[in-house]
Amino acid sequence: MTEFVILRLIHILSAMIWVGSAVFGSLLLMPTLASLGPAAGPVMAGLRARGMAVFMPTVAIVTILSGLRLMWISSGGFSASYFATTWGATYAGSGAAAILAFATGMLVSRPQAARMGALAAQLRDAGDDATRSTLTARLAAARRRSTVLSWVLLALLIGSAAGMAVARYLA
Repeated sequence: MTEFVILRLIHILSAMIWVGSAVFGSLLLMPTLASLGPAAGPVMAGLRARGMAVFMPTVAIVTILSGLRLMWISSGGFSASYFATTWGATYAGSGAAAILAFATGMLVSRPQAARMGALAAQLRDAGDDATRSTLTARLAAARRRSTVLSWVLLALLIGSAAGMAVARYLA
């Protein structure tokens, strides 16, 4: 029981950080950075210097691993009968949504952010108007894709958290 309580505490607290950061990023940080234009570069550099690129994936991994261990314990070793229940299926679906959000963030969103950073650096160093115009259009398109992706990931995380919150009360 001690392991379960500790894992549950770790899982809930790390999930709060993960989902809260996603809400902050999607609703406040990304729109603010987009409005700053080139001035957003030092903000992003500051976040990288403070370890955000390592901290957030670590929090997500801790959330996922603690959740998997909790599910292992609760389901009696991933027994099929557990997942045949409404609450077991809800926990599993919610966990799958979080894992999908993490994988998509790492495999799609993170490289997209790196490309945007490279485009912003090229734009800053561009010498002529034609190059600046082309880079500005490419950066704007990348920002639009990044915004849509951020909302999709946020929906997955909120859906996951909501499912986890109510799963045990489902009949």
